[in-house]
Amino acid sequence: MAKSGTFSHGGSSRRASVLNIIGAILITGGLVLLGYYGYLKGTVLYNQHQLKEAYRESFFEIPEAAEPFRRVILTEWQPTRLQIPKIGVDLMVIGGEGADVFDETLLDKAPVHFQMSDLPGTEPGNVAIAGHRGSRWGFFTDLDLLEPDDVIYLDTAGYRFTYLVEWIRIVDPYDWSVIDSTDYPALTLQTCEPKTGPSTHRLIVRAALEEVAPAPQE
Repeated sequence: MAKSGTFSHGGSSRRASVLNIIGAILITGGLVLLGYYGYLKGTVLYNQHQLKEAYRESFFEIPEAAEPFRRVILTEWQPTRLQIPKIGVDLMVIGGEGADVFDETLLDKAPVHFQMSDLPGTEPGNVAIAGHRGSRWGFFTDLDLLEPDDVIYLDTAGYRFTYLVEWIRIVDPYDWSVIDSTDYPALTLQTCEPKTGPSTHRLIVRAALEEVAPAPQE
C-alpha cells in the first residue's frame, strides 16, 4: 500500500506539471494575440496621424461667404477628413491608387476613396469611399446605425461638404452600380456586411450634398 500511495502521488505531480505547462502556453498565446492586436491598432493610429499631418499641411482658409458656396469644383484628390458625429467617426480618408481600390495596404491604413468615383463638389457626381468594419480597424463598424437625415462631413481643400443620409442598403458584393456617378452631388460609404463573421455582402450608405461652407481649422 505504501508503494501504491507513492505511485498515486507521482501521477498527481505529473498531471499538475502538465496543467502548468498548458496554462503557461495559453497565457503566452494570449499575450502574443494581445501584442499582435496592439500592433495592428498602433499601426492604424500611426497611419491616421500621418494622414492628419498631411491634411493640416494642405489646409488653407477659404474666405467666409454670406451664403453657402453654390459652385465648387475640385480637379484632383486632396487630403480629406471624414466625420460622422452620430457614430463617433473622425477619420482621414486616403485616395485610391490604381484600379484595385481593395488593396489591403490601403484599406488597412484608412477608409479609401474609389479612384474611379467622383471628387467632392457641387456638380453631379458620386464620391465613393470604402472602409473596413472588422474589430482590428473598426473604421465603419457602426455604419448600420445611421438613419435618413443624419449628417456626414467631408472636409477637404479648405471646404466642408455637408451631406445628409438618404438611404441605407445591403447589396451583393459584386454590385458596383452603387458607386456609379449620380445626377446630383452624392456621397456613398461602403463596408462589409454582416458586422461580425465572414463578409457576404456590402452595407451601403448613400447621402446627398446639403451645403458647402469653409472647413473649420482644427
